[in-house]
Amino acid sequence: MDIFSKPVDVALFAKLKSHTKKLHTPSIDDEVATQIIEALVAAKRPQLHVGGGIVLANATAELEEFVNHMSLPVSHSLMGKGVLPDDHPFILGMTGFWGTRFINDKCLSADLVLGLGTRFAEADCSSWENAYTFDFTKTRLIHIDIDPSEIGRNYPVQIGAVADLKQALKVLNRVAKKLYPEGFKNDVLKAEMASNRSSFKAGLVAAQQSDAFPMRPERILADARAVLPRDVIITTDVGWNKNGVGQQFDIYTPGSILTPGGFATMGFGAPAAIGAKLACPDRVVVSLVGDGGFGQNPAMLATAVESNVPVIWVIMNNCAFGTIAGLQLAHYGTTVGTLFYKDGQPFQADFAAIARAYGAEGIRVTSADEFKPALEAAVAAKRPFVIDVAMQNAPVETAGHWNIMDIYSPGKKVHHADTSTLQNVTRTA
Repeated sequence: MDIFSKPVDVALFAKLKSHTKKLHTPSIDDEVATQIIEALVAAKRPQLHVGGGIVLANATAELEEFVNHMSLPVSHSLMGKGVLPDDHPFILGMTGFWGTRFINDKCLSADLVLGLGTRFAEADCSSWENAYTFDFTKTRLIHIDIDPSEIGRNYPVQIGAVADLKQALKVLNRVAKKLYPEGFKNDVLKAEMASNRSSFKAGLVAAQQSDAFPMRPERILADARAVLPRDVIITTDVGWNKNGVGQQFDIYTPGSILTPGGFATMGFGAPAAIGAKLACPDRVVVSLVGDGGFGQNPAMLATAVESNVPVIWVIMNNCAFGTIAGLQLAHYGTTVGTLFYKDGQPFQADFAAIARAYGAEGIRVTSADEFKPALEAAVAAKRPFVIDVAMQNAPVETAGHWNIMDIYSPGKKVHHADTSTLQNVTRTA
């Protein structure tokens, strides 16, 4: 057991960089690049769909260069959020279950999709059902990924290439500029996407300006975005914070959102923020996390205080495991252990008091108008800081699909239930 407490010389890890500094990664050749470029040019409605592999390959600059030259719309997975700034004229947004109708419809209408660094995972693809997000019985797919097992795993490909995304995009950019030096313009598409972006944001305004308390989650995100710097690093957990942030919270700097979008592991978001701040001490780091997720690892506050790591935790507190409550009610007719009530009132720990007990700053917001000043104070404090804000247990609006009937209700058609107006529900005969 000494392995868990024995000091380790950091040189053991540093040498790995020096030993592999001339490591060559696979790319694509000019012939394959030409096939891809010509296929995109010949398509009537080409589209890029990108994932977190772009960030891992440090290929965001090459991606933006390619998108700008080719004037292609870009959808992304949850893990791909932030590969381009959310105000880029060609960014569509997140696809799948929590994607908007416009984004999912764009994916359905595309006649050619170039997938870059994405697994085409279940939530991003509406459980791979053809009616909602992607229909590759009608749409052709070109897929580039560093992992050969991902290519063709969920969808058939016309061209599949195993390559490092940074190297592949360098070749694609060079070949595209050789074949089409003037590039392409698509002002009609830009205008359509800008109009949709404006319409979507307009649809959120009422909730974002609501004085209701517990707060509307849309207002929490809007007020946070208004206060925080453009390059803020955001961590999320699972539930509303992950799904709502993916859909509604603008990220402008690549690699600035850390989210457990792969296996959706509850408890990731709060401690992950400590690591993010240690890695980027000059940037503001905020964890947007639910009460369930924060409650998994509250002891990490001791680490933050002990080392004076000035992270901000915004606890979007709906006194529930909200997503699980909706599934539990829909499939089993109960919310036992997922909606937290005592004597008929929402019940949860006082997380601000817990923070103060650990030696951190803690504020429990008591009205919607208190949240923004509290967040401004947290940014200025430069200390570990917890803001506990009561939030309505309202579901994220969805246009996609999530089919988990095989797990919970085999042979049935059951949808996620809204638990926002309920207290605990027990099964009835």
